[in-house]
Amino acid sequence: MQNPFLFGEKIYLRAAQRDDADCIALVENHPDPRETLFYAKPISSEQIQERLAKQNGDPNTILFTICSKATDKAVGQTAFVRIDWVGRMATFYIAIAEKENWSKGYGGEATRLMVDYGFNTLNLNRIQLHVATTNEKAVKSYRRAGFQIEGRLRQAMYHHGNYEDFYVMGILRQEYQA
Repeated sequence: MQNPFLFGEKIYLRAAQRDDADCIALVENHPDPRETLFYAKPISSEQIQERLAKQNGDPNTILFTICSKATDKAVGQTAFVRIDWVGRMATFYIAIAEKENWSKGYGGEATRLMVDYGFNTLNLNRIQLHVATTNEKAVKSYRRAGFQIEGRLRQAMYHHGNYEDFYVMGILRQEYQA
């Protein structure tokens, strides 16, 4: 394992590194993951490396690379962004790069690790996320991790000629501890 920070059964999370740019480029450029994440512009590995350096220096972002324990390879990315240290709130992000790594439990396990880390290490009170209402697999996975649908952002993103609604989902510390 390369510099692990959080451990799960199938995965571990580690700090994002410059050489993760190719995995992240897959997330943002390949049609399969891009379909659920709504990225509209291509991005190069060099642009990703620049963004990684910026994110790693941002005190309101905590970025991890998701690695498979079996292969010791990067399979995706997860983060808390726009952390509000006074309000004790963060927005959660996750992406698994290659379709062959979907439905293996990596995303669910990474989500649970991040929620636990957010509440028990960072002392957050609220974790939220945005997800397309049509992404039923993701909504189901987030619900299993304890997130609740709190609202709907109507016509929040343009995708395939239509404006798509998004759910705002959140989990509170007291719900996680219950």
